[in-house]
Amino acid sequence: MVVSFLLLGAVMDSGTIDYAFGGWAAPFGIAYRVDLVNAYVLMIVSTISTVVSVFARASVASEIEKHNQGFFYTAWLLCLTGLLGIAITGDAFNLFVFLEISSLSSYVLIAMGSDRRALTAAYQYLIMGTIGATFILIGVGLLYALTGTLNMQDLAERLPDVSGTRTARTAFAFLTVGLGLKIALLPLHLWLPNAYAYAPSAVSAFLAATATKVAVYVLLRFVFSVFGVEFALGAMPLAIGLAILGAIAVLSASTVAIFQENLKRMLAYSSVAQIGYLALGISLATPAGL
Repeated sequence: MVVSFLLLGAVMDSGTIDYAFGGWAAPFGIAYRVDLVNAYVLMIVSTISTVVSVFARASVASEIEKHNQGFFYTAWLLCLTGLLGIAITGDAFNLFVFLEISSLSSYVLIAMGSDRRALTAAYQYLIMGTIGATFILIGVGLLYALTGTLNMQDLAERLPDVSGTRTARTAFAFLTVGLGLKIALLPLHLWLPNAYAYAPSAVSAFLAATATKVAVYVLLRFVFSVFGVEFALGAMPLAIGLAILGAIAVLSASTVAIFQENLKRMLAYSSVAQIGYLALGISLATPAGL
């Protein structure tokens, strides 16, 4: 958490920070890139993880068997690592790897709930998450086949020259659907209510505040930084799609939440509604909307 605050301060003082692993510059190496947007994401995720883990000690002690608590915190740290990696990486395939690290560890965290239905919820999340990850991987693969690079900055520079191709549109469609599953945008939200309802309370609090929101950040990054607004919200029908699905999510999920008797399930449907608000904001493609 402290490092994330220091990174945010450094970005505010000196601007964007770039780091190439092993001295291999993009597109041959993996680059980490911290700008003002993902510096805030890093700060928020690390702060939420720290606060939840500190205040949830009693909850973890009561819900997780003592001999499993070490395994629980290992999965927690892996999930946190994945989420932070998603935010900081400047490489599309590296982003997919971190996405899978966070997803696989979150399946384990959910399955450790005391209710036997937690296993079913984790399995549903696993199936839906794997489908979403497959779509994202196909989209990234198509982008590499089209441009010859996985670095997001390079992709942003090369995609305008090939944006009219069917491959570019297909890659964008696969990425959008895959990320729609990860952010639990209606109607791709079916995994979320059970996952949040039957997971340990600390896990529900952590994932609700971070996992889907980091996936929203990834969608924003691809729409506004990689593909560009003119292509993503102009040439492709993403704006109208997000607006319609977001509005339906706000109305339907809020209505369903009212009739829930289980508090965690109520909050889960409320999260689906909040994601609808985020989708509506993205569809506007304005500073106020974002």
